[in-house]
Amino acid sequence: MHVALFAASRPHYRMAAAVARLAEAHGAWRSLILDALPPAVRASLPAQDALRTLRPAATEAELRALLRTERPDALLVFGGGETALAAGRAALEEDVPLLHLEAGQRPAGEALRASHEFLDREALLRCCLGASQARTLEAEGIAEGVCVTGDALYDLFQEACSGLDPAAAAARLQLTGSAFALVSLDGLWRTASSEERHAALAQLAQWGSLTDMDILLLSDLPALPAPMPGVRLLPALPPRETLSLLCACRCLLTDSDSLQREAFYAGKRALVPAAAHPGQLALPLESGWHRHAPLHDPAVLAGLTDSLTAPCPHPGLPEGSGRAVRRMVAAVVATLADRADGLL
Repeated sequence: MHVALFAASRPHYRMAAAVARLAEAHGAWRSLILDALPPAVRASLPAQDALRTLRPAATEAELRALLRTERPDALLVFGGGETALAAGRAALEEDVPLLHLEAGQRPAGEALRASHEFLDREALLRCCLGASQARTLEAEGIAEGVCVTGDALYDLFQEACSGLDPAAAAARLQLTGSAFALVSLDGLWRTASSEERHAALAQLAQWGSLTDMDILLLSDLPALPAPMPGVRLLPALPPRETLSLLCACRCLLTDSDSLQREAFYAGKRALVPAAAHPGQLALPLESGWHRHAPLHDPAVLAGLTDSLTAPCPHPGLPEGSGRAVRRMVAAVVATLADRADGLL
């Protein structure tokens, strides 16, 4: 069997690589990873020597050409968004079975929500993080090909734990532990104007000044719109370096669904912009572990930063934690076997 996996983001690439490694180790299928990552981000990720990985191909036309050449038995698409939608459409146009991992999400943005709905509606297999996403699909009349696998990011975090060194990661950037905040707001800034980005950076700089923290910006932006005191733009970092900094920081401010989840698994509380949706894993926000925060008010941000140090019981891991990658591989193998037998 020949299976292609498409990833449009850094965490989805890591999950795709983990699924492909396990599948190849068990002889379940031969893998091909397609991605739509910027070259600098792609270079920061671990090499997949045992797998065949093509260079980024983000447009629907390019993806159709690749699928036409490679003729995989299926295309696995992670998450949603514009490029994931392009991959899904390319698969359907080339008559390649579509499988959707991290299914059942219904984010607030109209375009993003529509892309998730399209992928869920057209897929043969829909792997959900938890039962709430499976219930969403059932309520929409999608009952076939749905399974709950859990979160592959938890598996990857557990795998990375032994190699994390928070103190060394902070020292490499000449930082003192717990004296800095990590900020990742690419989702909100992607559509912002340069003036809006400049204003947001000024507010972040004021937040850092009020809390006596350096602000480290994790972003795919090539450069800051303007220099800001106390704000540093980090280059694309390897996953373990990012996780080490996450464990070392005093505070995380992010609209990234994946960083919210990784912070939760690391026992780190985070501030989440009120405009950002909680993604699949709503538990940290619903339980008060993570907190909603207004980006436009540095003084409120400073007060919330202090509140994150107050004792708060961890609500426990979400359902299906552990072995999610194994469940995904098993679900894909079973679905493709059923299709080969004419059952789908």
